[in-house]
Amino acid sequence: MILDNIQNCALYRGVHPKFEEAFAFCKKAMAENLPVGRYELDGTALYAMVQEYNTKLTANAKFEGHRNYIDIQFMVSGAEIMKWADISKMTENVPYNPDKDCQFYAPNEDAAAGTVGAGEYAIFFPHDIHMPCVSLNETPAPAKKIVVKVRV
Repeated sequence: MILDNIQNCALYRGVHPKFEEAFAFCKKAMAENLPVGRYELDGTALYAMVQEYNTKLTANAKFEGHRNYIDIQFMVSGAEIMKWADISKMTENVPYNPDKDCQFYAPNEDAAAGTVGAGEYAIFFPHDIHMPCVSLNETPAPAKKIVVKVRV
């Protein structure tokens, strides 16, 4: 898991060949205030979703994991808590859905947490089970986020 600011994205170009394109899209989406929707960048190898929502109470958020994609979750506006834990510390509670590349896990009180604000992002690899969209101080608030899906 990586948590950083968009100003430092060049540090991670070598992690995956598609990261440079992913970060370029995030910068463009932020500068142009792109509307909510799905954006095809390179077929199934790289795509993005611009989302607007209200953050959730912890009790309403879920731990999720993906086998085929890395998530880059970039906050455009607002802030949220993102929790994460290594897959080895998690218990599956909803089987893997290959069509959605998603699996859900039981809550884990030992999961790490970080606050991600506007201009910041978290990168979750397939072994990083994560719970995004959690409200600060259990007070739901508006947020806008770009989730870039990078095929592993």
